[in-house]
Amino acid sequence: MENYWDARRGDCQFSTSDIGWIVGHSFTVWGPPLNNVASVVFDGKPHYPNAGIVWELCKKFNVTSIFSSPTAMRLLKKEDFDGQWLQKWGPSTIVKGISFAGERMDPDTIKWVRKVLPYTAVNDTWWQTEIGYPIGGDLLNQAYRGPIYPTLPGSVCKPGVGMDIKIFKDDNTECEPNELGKVVVKLPMPPQFMKSIWRRDETFVEKYLTETPGYYTSGDAGKIDEYGYLSIMTRVDDVINMAAHRISTGRLEEVLMDNRKVSETAIVAFYDDLKGECPLAFVILQNNEKKTPQELADIKKELNNDIRREVGAFASLIGVIICDKLPKTRSSKILRATMKNIAANQEYKMPATIEDPSSLDHIEEKLAEWKKE
Repeated sequence: MENYWDARRGDCQFSTSDIGWIVGHSFTVWGPPLNNVASVVFDGKPHYPNAGIVWELCKKFNVTSIFSSPTAMRLLKKEDFDGQWLQKWGPSTIVKGISFAGERMDPDTIKWVRKVLPYTAVNDTWWQTEIGYPIGGDLLNQAYRGPIYPTLPGSVCKPGVGMDIKIFKDDNTECEPNELGKVVVKLPMPPQFMKSIWRRDETFVEKYLTETPGYYTSGDAGKIDEYGYLSIMTRVDDVINMAAHRISTGRLEEVLMDNRKVSETAIVAFYDDLKGECPLAFVILQNNEKKTPQELADIKKELNNDIRREVGAFASLIGVIICDKLPKTRSSKILRATMKNIAANQEYKMPATIEDPSSLDHIEEKLAEWKKE
């Protein structure tokens, strides 16, 4: 609580996660009280009834630290890019630290948080339900309540305490610095690690310990740079093999999010008979602005040019689909695997954790329109 979330005795923490999820019950229900920290419990959305509700609660209850998700911040950025609601309630003078987890935090949103909360320490962390503790993140200096290491947007900083992290190729040899590969953690794991899967010991071993002997297989893809900074780019299943290149969908999404017109995006692999696997982008525009057909065509061309310039011509998007919403879990994770199945006309099960089932119908409709173009 102290070293990652900057929450100490006498402080007040606000975790925006659903209580039913690991973040919710760990860092809303019992984590804060065990550390003599007050905890704010809120039943609602971070942007409803307006984009200032989070900041209003921070002001009302003197919140000193926030634990939230990248999706929640992207929602607030979309609804209040200039930070007018935030200025109204003035939590920048109260909130000392804000931490993130749940999915990759794109650099553009990190920069936005820094702009609207200039005096707040920002800590982007990476962890999993299976581990129950940060696998990567910055530690906070207790003397001046700031990060120990300089923040590198797009990176979750250094491996967490007790985590010996490696990046492996498919043959389980170690990757070079900045080379994309599967993220593994050397055994033994710290004591907060899961002991098994309930009544499925064999599945536990097969899923997490067999593929990379001596290591925990995280299922995520990432890289470590020459300075030891860890970046989690996407799930291993979401890496696209295209034109002899392994492309991270997280890197492509990062490029699109740098465009001021884009509020949110998800990229999935789409199989083309001629080109093989190609990236297909689903994009929500800022404020869901309505555009003419020509304006939409110009935006799609602009986004593809962004990808070609920043990543390379080999990574060209096979399509850009403008959407009103994306399917997500109640913990704000985008259901990319389900979207990929829909795009490939494959059967899929309605995820039990989905927040808005109608979002899948919306994706199907948009895909059908795109395929007719």
